Amino acid sequence: MIHMIKAVLFDLDGVLIDSEHLSQKIYEDFIQETGYPIPLERFYLLIGSHKMWDPFSKVIEGIDIGKSAKEFEEEIVNYRKRRIDDYDISTLAFKDAKETLEAIKRFGIKIAVASSSSIDYVRRMLVGNKIDMYFDVTTTCDDFERPKPEPDIYLYCQKTLHVDPDECLIVEDSPLGIEAAKRAKIKVVAKRDHTFGFDQSRADFFIDDLSELLEHLR
Repeated sequence: MIHMIKAVLFDLDGVLIDSEHLSQKIYEDFIQETGYPIPLERFYLLIGSHKMWDPFSKVIEGIDIGKSAKEFEEEIVNYRKRRIDDYDISTLAFKDAKETLEAIKRFGIKIAVASSSSIDYVRRMLVGNKIDMYFDVTTTCDDFERPKPEPDIYLYCQKTLHVDPDECLIVEDSPLGIEAAKRAKIKVVAKRDHTFGFDQSRADFFIDDLSELLEHLR
């Protein structure tokens, strides 16, 4: 049992928003339309990553697609943006996300979202799913020189909310995010991955649904 939690810090994609499966479907369609000989599993490298780590170069490493990594990144980023712009994003929040956030606020606990995605994307997802009003802090790795797995974004949230590290709980799914939490010396719960083969072994404990958090916060 975790005691005296005063702040919960959430990752966004794969934790509050079921966007990772949508992204992988978009990447699959991209491969089919372009004919690039890229294994779909290579796109798993993008999950939880940040552009600073140049993940797109890793996606095409050792594969000749006839263009540079920078050109490939621009092409696929624009493709993904067009597809998401046409998607009904209001359907992407996990079924228990809103009720869990409401309950956490009723407990008097502060809430932050700390994402590796862009701030425009994060705000659009939060507003589009009508959960933006629950967050005391909204920030992304674009605001920091060192993105996840470095702890900077989580240390910022902890200090901005005026709580101690042992009064926080981080909710993550990707190995990079879990590692960022460990480096911040903040307990981390992993929302179990059943699709991408993430190594979540460094997490302190695990949940399948967000509502399971509540029993640890009462």
